[in-house]
Amino acid sequence: MPEFQPYEISFNRKPNFRVKYRLFSYEEGGRYNPASQHYRCDFHYKNDGKFKHSIYMIWPEFEDEEGRILDGSEFAPMSGTATMWIVNKDFIPYHKEYLKLGTIEYFKEGNKSVGECEVIELIEF
Repeated sequence: MPEFQPYEISFNRKPNFRVKYRLFSYEEGGRYNPASQHYRCDFHYKNDGKFKHSIYMIWPEFEDEEGRILDGSEFAPMSGTATMWIVNKDFIPYHKEYLKLGTIEYFKEGNKSVGECEVIELIEF
């Protein structure tokens, strides 16, 4: 198994923003198996307007209670904080316009919401 590498090294930049999140339990319609670090879910804005059917490649990197990036050897907690990475740098200006403190979003697997999150910090745009 390859050595764990944080996204800051992989992407050679800082994360775009931080969220507090809650993954849905299986009974709530969430994942059957727990999420691991570098889980590549999609991202969906919570609204019925312009972004109603849009999903984006914005990936979480889960943190522990102290704000340290989990090293990939353990599952993500069901709730906590995560830094978020807009995968395609060309979309950073687009999301800068819409991501604000308090913005609510969902983690998606296809058309299924598996978690929810709220922007708590804007980091690098």
